[in-house]
Amino acid sequence: MTQRDEQQDPFVLWRQWYEANQNAWGKGVADATGTEAFAEMQGKMLESLVAFQKTMRDMSRAGLEALDLPTREDIARLGEIVLGLEEKIDQLPDRLARLERPPTRSGPRSAAKKKTAAKRR
Repeated sequence: MTQRDEQQDPFVLWRQWYEANQNAWGKGVADATGTEAFAEMQGKMLESLVAFQKTMRDMSRAGLEALDLPTREDIARLGEIVLGLEEKIDQLPDRLARLERPPTRSGPRSAAKKKTAAKRR
């Protein structure tokens, strides 16, 4: 590209403008955010946000309880109960299959029964 083509190409102009602005803004932002005062301010803002969030959560919980509606904790606890029930239901076929199987004759119980029967005679 010639010098004249570069001056008329809008993308070349845009890139030059972008790089100039990015360098200026990047340096300014880095200078502003790299100070101890900025870090302290961010810490205080974060503490305020956490306190606000806790207040809103507590107020929401109180409002839901006043309306006799379930809270997030209630729904989570219900989910745990449902999962426990699903696990127990999944185990039912195995337990029923064990109950339906006829007892085996060659196990330790049958040997104990033979000894008991021999003592009775």
